[in-house]
This record gives sequence, C-alpha cells and structure tokens, in this order.
Amino acid sequence: MQPITPEQLNAQLDAAQWPRFCTVEQHTHQAMLELEVPADLSYFRGHFPEQAVLPGVVQVHWVGELAARLFPVGDFKEFKSLKFNSMVLPETRLQLTLDYQAEKSQLKFSYTAAEQVFSSGVLVFRSGDAQ
Repeated sequence: MQPITPEQLNAQLDAAQWPRFCTVEQHTHQAMLELEVPADLSYFRGHFPEQAVLPGVVQVHWVGELAARLFPVGDFKEFKSLKFNSMVLPETRLQLTLDYQAEKSQLKFSYTAAEQVFSSGVLVFRSGDAQ
C-alpha cells in the first residue's frame, strides 16, 4: 500500500468526525500517527453534558477505518482485549500506534500520550480475505 501523509488523511476524512492528523509514520506492518482530538468533534455532543468524552466505540471505529487505508486487511471478524484506561477529552493530543500482524490477520492498537495509555486492543480480520 502507498504511504499516506497527514495532509491526505485530513483532506479525505470528515473533520467533524475525525481527529486532525499531525504526523504519520508508516512502515510495512506498523504505523504511528500523532493526532489531535478537536473540541468541536461531533461525537462529543451529548456524550456527557458535564464533560465531553470521546466514546470508546469511536476510537475503535477510527482504528478499523485507518487499518483498511494503511494495511491489506480483510473483513473485520472480532475484537480482542479491548481496554479503555483513561478518558479522551477534547483537545487531547495522542499517538496512535498500529501493529499489523499479517500472519495472524490481526491489528494491535494503542492510543497513548507520554507514559499514559488511553486505550488499546486487537482487531481480528478474517484470514484469507486480505488483498
């Protein structure tokens, strides 16, 4: 797959539903993306009136969509080991690490900042479906 730049991602994705990508470092089986979660993200509306929080399902959705853009994954099959350790608040700057293990048809991910892990898990894809 062709490498993608942060500018390309930002132009291709709806700014109301996606973070702003600051950097993208892509290798054959790994990608590290630095991103900023804007305060006006549509997912914050109504997800706790006292303090906006990015839903975990959105974090996993972003991982699945990015995996399809960055790696030759097949159809999604299941989640494994999903952990949500800390709340992602508006204006949070995160590092998203994606490790694709083609032989297992799975993608490990983690959202981190400094030493803090916000969330992590594994997405499993149907083997034999990869392009």
